Amino acid sequence: MPKPVLLKDIVDALEMQFDEVYSFLDLDTGQVEFMSHDELLAAEQDDDDDPEGELATRIAFLDRVVTLPTKREVHEWQIMSDFADSVQHRDTQDELLDAIHGAGVFRNFKNIIRRRGIEKSWHEFRTRAVTEIAVEWCRRHKIPWL
Repeated sequence: MPKPVLLKDIVDALEMQFDEVYSFLDLDTGQVEFMSHDELLAAEQDDDDDPEGELATRIAFLDRVVTLPTKREVHEWQIMSDFADSVQHRDTQDELLDAIHGAGVFRNFKNIIRRRGIEKSWHEFRTRAVTEIAVEWCRRHKIPWL
C-alpha cells in the first residue's frame, strides 16, 4: 500500500504548475517531486550518477512514481467560471463571466478580481477547487492522504 501523502503537498503542486515541469508522487516515500521535461528526457538517455539524474531515472522508469494531474487537468478556466457563477453581486458576476471569453482571459479575470477587491475570495475558492481535484486524484489512485 502506498505511503500516506500530505494532501497539502499535492494541492501546492497543483497550484504552482508550470509548462514543461511535471509533478510526481513517489508512492514509497509519499513525497511530491518536480522534474522538467528536459531532465526526464536526459534520464531516458543517460546513466549519470548525479542525484538529479537518479531522481529523473526513478521518475522515468519506476512504477512507484505516479504523475500528478497536469495543468490541463486542473481546468483553470472551469474554476474561474464556477467562481464567477458563485459571486453574489450581479454586476461583478456579469463582468467576470464576460472576462472569461475572448482574448486575455486570465489577465482580464485577475484585473477584475483585483479591481473589485475579491482576491481573497477568489484564492480561497480556487484552493477549495484544487483540493477537491487532489482528493479525487488520490481516491482514483487509491492513495491515502493526511
